[in-house]
Amino acid sequence: MRDGSSTRKRLERCALTLFVKKGITATTIKDIAQLAGVAEGTLYRHYESKEELAKQLYLDAHASISAQVKESIVGDHNIQHKIKIMVHFFCEKYDEDPILFNYLLLAQHEQIKVLSENEMTAHDIVVLIFNEALRKKEMPKRDTQLCAVVLLGVLLQAAICRVYNRITKPMLDDSESLTQVIIRALELTHDS
Repeated sequence: MRDGSSTRKRLERCALTLFVKKGITATTIKDIAQLAGVAEGTLYRHYESKEELAKQLYLDAHASISAQVKESIVGDHNIQHKIKIMVHFFCEKYDEDPILFNYLLLAQHEQIKVLSENEMTAHDIVVLIFNEALRKKEMPKRDTQLCAVVLLGVLLQAAICRVYNRITKPMLDDSESLTQVIIRALELTHDS
């Protein structure tokens, strides 16, 4: 009996590529199967539908990235250093797999609805980090929701510019500049 895991991975990769290029709605099972070099029915051995595939891809990627973000900032670092770590992490992960990150960016508005209520989004994690910084008096009193918007907005816009080829260099090349922009925007340039 053949191991279907390599076929499943190929189907997932092809689906990600097409979902980013054409959108989930415009991508057909036939498109995915054709790109993967398999029969259309093969997809149904692994997923009930294209929508289930899209949902599972989002959930798996979201869970993995969230866990890695949390792990990356463990330690007794001040808020400026945590921002630097998060920015570097995001840039590095984007460059490692731009198709996956582009899928997360482009599908988030629809797919975020599939997260359970107790699953934390990137925004939730960043808010917790800013709340901790406030508690430790590492920054002036601020709306931590807005702080998260600033941090994520800068990062997401830098990524979106790459989706549309407005910026073509690797995201990691901009890591330090993005970090400084965020720190300045949040007025964290000197000890608070």
